[in-house]
Amino acid sequence: MENLYWQASTVLKEILKEKFTFLKMPFPLWEIPRREFGDLATPVALKIASLEDEDANLIAQHIAQDLQERMRNNIEKLQIVSGFINIFFSQDALREFLKSILEKDKEIFQSFPQRKILLEFVSANPTGPLSIAHGRQAVVGDVLANLYEFLGQKVIREYYINDVGKQIELLVESVRERIKEEKGDEFKLPEEGYLGEYVKEIARQALEKNPPDLKRFIISSILEKIKEDLKKIGVNFTNWVSQERLIKEKKVERAIEILREKNLVYEKDGALWFSSTKFGDDKDRVLRKSDGEFTYFACDIAYHEDKVTRGFDQLVNLWGPDHHGYIGRVKNAFKALGFDEEILNIVIIQLVSLKSKEKMSKRKGKIFLLSDLVDDVGKDVARFYYLTRKNSSHLEFNLEKAKEVSFDNPLYYIQYAHARINSILKRIDLENIDFNYIAYLEEKEEIELLRELIRFPFCLERIYYFLEPVFLIEYLKELASLFHKFYEEKKVIGKEKKKMYARLFLLKGVKKILMWGLNILGIEPKERM
Repeated sequence: MENLYWQASTVLKEILKEKFTFLKMPFPLWEIPRREFGDLATPVALKIASLEDEDANLIAQHIAQDLQERMRNNIEKLQIVSGFINIFFSQDALREFLKSILEKDKEIFQSFPQRKILLEFVSANPTGPLSIAHGRQAVVGDVLANLYEFLGQKVIREYYINDVGKQIELLVESVRERIKEEKGDEFKLPEEGYLGEYVKEIARQALEKNPPDLKRFIISSILEKIKEDLKKIGVNFTNWVSQERLIKEKKVERAIEILREKNLVYEKDGALWFSSTKFGDDKDRVLRKSDGEFTYFACDIAYHEDKVTRGFDQLVNLWGPDHHGYIGRVKNAFKALGFDEEILNIVIIQLVSLKSKEKMSKRKGKIFLLSDLVDDVGKDVARFYYLTRKNSSHLEFNLEKAKEVSFDNPLYYIQYAHARINSILKRIDLENIDFNYIAYLEEKEEIELLRELIRFPFCLERIYYFLEPVFLIEYLKELASLFHKFYEEKKVIGKEKKKMYARLFLLKGVKKILMWGLNILGIEPKERM
């Protein structure tokens, strides 16, 4: 097997399935230990011991024996430390992994079961331009989609348009009043209406074009602006799903009917209610108000029912922090519809603030928009810095730091590693050189770089299961750091051809993984700097 990490994972899964059928371990099964403790470590023996009331080290020894037997050609040694099983891969196995990277493409990382994934993100109300907080959701969602595609999954990027309800009504009323203003008539903006300059611009366009359906014209205008902002930061959606259309196509009524057939819907005070307390909610929830209007919640139930009906077997929603209390409600409804909760993942993306010596107001008033940010720092810089913290952590975007051209800037540090390797490889043609020169990689610094390469698939698996792109940022920083250190200490181009070709192939492997990593992040790998 070309992929050492996934070979170890596959073998360990087989052992656990054969001998410990009762065990349910969360993935990934392996961890990356400190370097002195090997290439991989697993705590599965500790988990088994806690359930079976047995000695963890003894269990670890039995598992380690099986691992050694099934992976004997690739393991240098196995070590048991406090119940952990540590694997040290052989140098031959490390060199073979490098060879696989050079000979093959990303298919060596496509060992996951095939899934059809629907990734819904951003989904900001079409009532104005995107904020910097929306930009963070957009980039995280796009990177997760890129990762799924890299791993060979089928993924759809979807934007849910909340084009009905009070906020849309306020927007339409705000534009109508601005149209009166443009005409020179008396006008009065609605309380809690929309005051941005973009509302005046839409009013001027509406006055000029006189559209037959003002609401549709307004929403279309704002969606076009949203699409422009997303395109600026390198995000393109496959589908745009309208809440209004869900209602018109009777999909909301269909979802409610499913709940009614399960005796989970009742009428009270002229409204229609979902019996969500039966699923642990603190109170039942309204589906249709007494005036006949469906609630957002009813539409969300229909939207999730529609997702599953369309044949997706994994649903991922990225929401803002204002939706945190909404997660349980939607999961309850999802369960009530008869769907497996395991296929629905909801991730909260925390807010963003800016740190800058400059005034934030710019031309748009008090709000610093996504388009302002991309204009200021560029697409690649914006994408990178949006990913530098975990999704659950507040992100402070330091504009000065992001634009800094120095090794203190992690994006520059990574990009420079890629460009530096590219300039080295341009000097020597490796086209017809035999890969067997890789056998001459044996010095400590060379092996250390090889060991870092096998951590790439572990990094990908962590993102796959935890939905945290920051893991890839951290990995690329470490890989770039090891490369720069290697380059400063070791001569690559020299008279000793065996060693030169071996190191050039090593750097080519490093470059390939840097390129793949940056591509997943949606960032251009620089060929020169």
